[in-house]
Amino acid sequence: MFEMTTLSIPGVLPDRPLMSSKEISKLTGKRHSDILRDIRSVLNELYADDYHNAKLRYEKNQLLTIVEGIVVNIDYRGMEGEYMLDRKHTDVLITGYSLKYRAAVIERWHELEMSVSSGALYGAYPSIPETFSEALRLAADLEEQRADLERKLSVARPKAILMDTICGTADELYGLNEAGRILRTSGAVLGALMDSLGDVYVKRKYTTVNRQFLKIFIDRGYGKNVVIGNGRNQAKFTFKGLCFAAVKLIAAGKITASAIEYEPCREHVEREMKESKRLH
Repeated sequence: MFEMTTLSIPGVLPDRPLMSSKEISKLTGKRHSDILRDIRSVLNELYADDYHNAKLRYEKNQLLTIVEGIVVNIDYRGMEGEYMLDRKHTDVLITGYSLKYRAAVIERWHELEMSVSSGALYGAYPSIPETFSEALRLAADLEEQRADLERKLSVARPKAILMDTICGTADELYGLNEAGRILRTSGAVLGALMDSLGDVYVKRKYTTVNRQFLKIFIDRGYGKNVVIGNGRNQAKFTFKGLCFAAVKLIAAGKITASAIEYEPCREHVEREMKESKRLH
C-alpha cells in the first residue's frame, strides 16, 4: 500500500485527487526519469504552447499548474522533480503501457476515488471558515504548517545538495533535449556539437534515426543506450556525460558555466575547468 500525501494546490479542489509521477513509477516498475519523460511527451503533444510558455527553468521550490489537471513540483535546482496528474491525464499517460501496468494504476485510481467519496483522503482539509475569527485561525494554522515545512526543507536541502555535489544524480539519465534544457541551450545545438566531435554518436545514414552512443563513449561512463516506451533505443547522458557536454558547449562558446542552474553540474564543470587551467 502506498502512502498518499495530501497537498494544498491552488486551483485543485479537494474532490479532485491527483496521482504522483513517483507513485506511477512504483506501480509500473518503470524508472521515475522515464515516467517524467513520458509526461513531457504528453504535454508536448496535447499542450505544446502552455508547456513551452511555462518557462519552468526559471522557477524553483514551488508547485506550478501547467494546465488544469497537471501540476509540477519544481525542486531547488529549478528542475521538474515530480508531476501530479488527474485521472484523465493519467489515463492518457498509461495508454501505451502494458496491460499489467495499466491494471495496477487503474486499481490504485479506484482506491483514490473511493477515498475521496468517503472523505478519507481529504479529511485533513479544513472546512471553509464562516466567521472572521475562524478565518484568522485558519490563516495562522496554515502559516504554522508552512513554517514547519520550511524548517524541514532547510535541514534536508543542504544534505541533498551535498550528496548531489559528491556523486551527481547517479541514477538519473538525460535525453538530448532534457540535457540541452538543463545546460541552457537546445537539444538541436547540443546534438550538432556532439555530432561534430566524432567520438560520441554512431554515424547515422538518416537524421530520422535515433542517435546512439559509441561504445567508447559508454565505456567512459558518459552515457547509455536505453530502450524507451515505444521499443526504440535512445541515447541518454549520465551525470558525468552531462558535465562533459557542458564543458564542450563552454569551449565552443555556446554557454557559460555560470548560466548552468543545476548546481552539482555547474560546480563539477567549474572544478574541472580550474584544474585544466592549472595543468596548462
